[in-house]
Amino acid sequence: MSAAPVPLAHLRFTSSVAEPRERGREFGETWRERVRAIAEAYGELFGRAGVPDADALGARALARVDAWAPDLADEIRGIAQGAGLPVDRVAALNARTEILASGRTPGPGECTTLVALGGPGTEPVAAQNWDWYESLAGGWLEWEIPHPDGRVTRTLTEFGVVGKIGINDRGVGCLFNILHHRRDGSGTGVPVHVVARRLLDGADTVTEALKIAGSAGSAGTTASTTLTVVGGLDAGRTAVSAELWPGGIGHVLPDPDGLLLHTNHFLTRPAADGDTEPVTDPDTIVRYEVLRRTLHGRGADLTPDEAFAALADHTGGVCVHSATDGPHEFRTLATVFLDTAARALRVFPGPPCTHPEPRLPNHQGAVPCRN
Repeated sequence: MSAAPVPLAHLRFTSSVAEPRERGREFGETWRERVRAIAEAYGELFGRAGVPDADALGARALARVDAWAPDLADEIRGIAQGAGLPVDRVAALNARTEILASGRTPGPGECTTLVALGGPGTEPVAAQNWDWYESLAGGWLEWEIPHPDGRVTRTLTEFGVVGKIGINDRGVGCLFNILHHRRDGSGTGVPVHVVARRLLDGADTVTEALKIAGSAGSAGTTASTTLTVVGGLDAGRTAVSAELWPGGIGHVLPDPDGLLLHTNHFLTRPAADGDTEPVTDPDTIVRYEVLRRTLHGRGADLTPDEAFAALADHTGGVCVHSATDGPHEFRTLATVFLDTAARALRVFPGPPCTHPEPRLPNHQGAVPCRN
């Protein structure tokens, strides 16, 4: 997949328009070459997974988005127009998790997530490693998205994909882990990346975010994913992992000390009964256990630097380097912290071990910023 661009810098973009179709068109025009390169790269991945016609699946996914989140369907159409691509191809990018799940060889597991809710006078710590294909290392950016009513969404996402990891100006954040279930791939449901973006756009609280995730589960998802929803001080200091799968949704709560961990296996039933990840990629169990032992009892006092060090640990593959050979190497593409005080993302490109001094804000006694 040589088409994916190589990153020269950590890229950021702020949309200058708020209407969904025009916002998408502006994005597509600004990042035309990168969107086209990522579409080509994913086309190769879809072919490798044995998917014969990804554009047709993209069209089906877009119909689901039209019904569930019409504003985001308009934004996808705008991106396609601006990038000069068929709209079904950009829709396929947004449904890349669902399309890969429908193939003969579903993609690998990805990502390690941790949340520590903190105590009086401290902000929550919420972070993850995003692990994916090395050849897509240049395929992402931070995108700041204004809305007509003044709300703001900030997301780390891939070029052409409407959302992924992120936080909004109300202090609600979302972290993202792929899961694999034996019922995945049965049709094309609501794309989980669209779910993450709609959650960030619309939720003022963790409860509202979970309602949005639940409505996606009711509408039908076909690629299992964990969305870990975090609320800062104004949004209600809490965190819940919502495990979406074709049978519905399960919820994972922090432990009594305020620590919540997730890797790439189900933690709720009945979904866990159909989990394929512990057999195909059991490193998810090891990563979870390494973090559990390392961070046990630290939910109230874990600092951002200590969380970063845990994510940079190579024990059990938490920090990932070249997990496969050849052009499809797999590694940590970025480490992302949700700064709930500043309503911002703190993003560190590449494996976290390559950032020995991350300089993360501690926010002891911080007063949240309000946009």
